[in-house]
Amino acid sequence: MPDKSLHESHNGRRVSPAILWCAALIGVLFATSSSSAQNVAICGEAGARHFDFWVGDWDIRQSFLREDGTFVTLPAKTSVSTVLDGCALVEYWEGQVQFFWEGMQEPEPMKAISVRAYDPRRSEWNIYWMDTRSRRFDTPYVGNFAGDRGDFYREWETPEGGRVGRIRFSHVLPDRVSWSLAVSSDGRQNWTTIWSMEMRRAPR
Repeated sequence: MPDKSLHESHNGRRVSPAILWCAALIGVLFATSSSSAQNVAICGEAGARHFDFWVGDWDIRQSFLREDGTFVTLPAKTSVSTVLDGCALVEYWEGQVQFFWEGMQEPEPMKAISVRAYDPRRSEWNIYWMDTRSRRFDTPYVGNFAGDRGDFYREWETPEGGRVGRIRFSHVLPDRVSWSLAVSSDGRQNWTTIWSMEMRRAPR
């Protein structure tokens, strides 16, 4: 004989625990489905689709500023894919670099990953970068697109004073895009481009 303690009263009737369990499971599944649907809707916003052009594989021609004011050109490549219902992108980057601001006298190989995450509350993107020279994510660059140009900024302090970094995406076309990193030491009045990349979509 079933134990009466495994039943609950509902309008004078006893309800099987199995029915209660199924009802609870349906409630959880419905809540999960609603949350997923909400995420998909948010990631379908126009602002969350700004980086769709960048998905795929790219060959890169880089330019690095040197201490004497000239530039050195080096190759690289990157691969970009969407994650988290399209609200974020992950980039896998690999190439040669020469950062004079890090004291590099000759080109060196480097691998990196970046994550670009859309914040629907602020309608802006956060860009996080980590590479084999510094294996941690730093403070993100934050910004958005206006037309076909995207500007993203980060501030930091140095012994010589405050600095502002700017990442810019421009000249966006289906098979090419320009990227640059510039720095300002006078409150965004003037900018010096220290690293640029001309990306071309890689042949399939």
